[in-house]
Amino acid sequence: MSKPGDSLRIVATGGAATLLVSWGLGKLVQCDAVTRPSDQVVTTIGDYCVIGPFSALVGGMLAYERRRWTPLPLLASGVVSEVYLQKALKRLVNGTLPPIESSIGSPGDFPSGGAARTVITFGLLAHMLTQHWGSPAERRVIWSIVAVLVVAQGGSRLYLGRHWPEDVLGGWVFGWLVLRTLTRVDELVSAGVTGSR
Repeated sequence: MSKPGDSLRIVATGGAATLLVSWGLGKLVQCDAVTRPSDQVVTTIGDYCVIGPFSALVGGMLAYERRRWTPLPLLASGVVSEVYLQKALKRLVNGTLPPIESSIGSPGDFPSGGAARTVITFGLLAHMLTQHWGSPAERRVIWSIVAVLVVAQGGSRLYLGRHWPEDVLGGWVFGWLVLRTLTRVDELVSAGVTGSR
């Protein structure tokens, strides 16, 4: 039997989710307009203006479903790790930029932050989504979607001339290492929560 406040909570939650998703979609198609905006749609998947709202929305939904807030700090840790470790790597490697005249948008050096963010964020979300799914087929579908997003986003950086191939490959490796660290932390926290019950 539903309580009178249930409908109000559903309306508020649905309204907030609609607003966040629509805002994220608007940011996706409006972010960093350049001479050929249609070429930018895939590459902006790894930009902060897409990753941030998407992570907040899906992380919040996962936190609500799990009845614990672990997904949100993990996702925030992924962003913080990517930002600061990437800055350190850029200083250590001191990579070269692709020529600006052949780049659509600002060129970047080693490692590709967009490639790393895509691996970290979507990989972490896939890890959290598939933890409670028993079906190997469902897990394969989720991880296949993540693989397509990662390859498409990294490939778009090459197509647009914004990174060298080694920058994208380095971003994927860097992102995977951060992702493995965060998934291990999540597994330890989950085991501790389960063990204490």
